[in-house]
Amino acid sequence: MEIPDKLRMRANEPPPPAIDQVREFLGGYVADCDGLDELRADLARMAQVNRKTVRRKAEAIEALLAARQPPGTLSRMVAVDANWVLDDETSDAAAESWLRDIAALIHSVLLELEQADPLQ
Repeated sequence: MEIPDKLRMRANEPPPPAIDQVREFLGGYVADCDGLDELRADLARMAQVNRKTVRRKAEAIEALLAARQPPGTLSRMVAVDANWVLDDETSDAAAESWLRDIAALIHSVLLELEQADPLQ
């Protein structure tokens, strides 16, 4: 079966920058959640279909945090893109900690699924 050129080209494109991937994840999955329990459940459902996609979410967050960001970037991402209120809304340090917690949540969801079904 021949893969269409358009799909082949798309598959070979480099991934978007980490900041764009994280913004997309925050806006698409976190912003509408009623809490971390709902996010965990959504991630678990998604990971049952495609763990690699979920793993990429954590990797993008970690890549974003590994690079120095301009002041205010992380706090705005959490407040605006994730629609999440932190105790100190203007603190990049608080936003960084929150994002690390989200990456850890993703990893814990993946670990639970791998322990439940290691062959998938």
